[in-house]
Amino acid sequence: MEDAQSLDRMPEGKTYVYNARRYLFDVKVPAVVAAIAFFVAGYFALAGMFTPIAIGVMVLCVYVLFNTLVAKTYPQTAALVDGELRLVSFGRTDVYRVDEITRLQVRENAMTHNAYLRVNGGGLLRGRYFVGCGDMYDENGEKALDLYQFFLDTEARLDPDNIRVRSRTVESRKNAKKN
Repeated sequence: MEDAQSLDRMPEGKTYVYNARRYLFDVKVPAVVAAIAFFVAGYFALAGMFTPIAIGVMVLCVYVLFNTLVAKTYPQTAALVDGELRLVSFGRTDVYRVDEITRLQVRENAMTHNAYLRVNGGGLLRGRYFVGCGDMYDENGEKALDLYQFFLDTEARLDPDNIRVRSRTVESRKNAKKN
């Protein structure tokens, strides 16, 4: 019964797009800075100046560029259409049938409504996403808060014994008692 209720509350047929200005400064600019910093740090490493720090900076830059341009973990568009979760980043669309999602791990930031998702365990190249629901809007200009809630509800439905899910449940009960 809970499964059906959770799926009934799914914000079906909605597409959310990351605010273009925010996406520029949250995703694209850091990628460009990481690319430039990689070469600058490489120069410092080859010149023997601050070598350990330069190598550390290069590793960090590779991580940022890999997540942004290869794994495409920062979706610019998220949609729940026809029973599918569609995440679009830099021209690649990852599609997951909602009824085929067996595991959804959510690390949320309730203040900004951002979520780090691992879909069906995630992988190196697909299945890991940083979804900025607080900076995504539908065609009516409304924030993607129902998408954020869908992620939390789906995790609770699929893994009710998860410590984060239980913590959220306890917290919501506390808030309900206060009100």
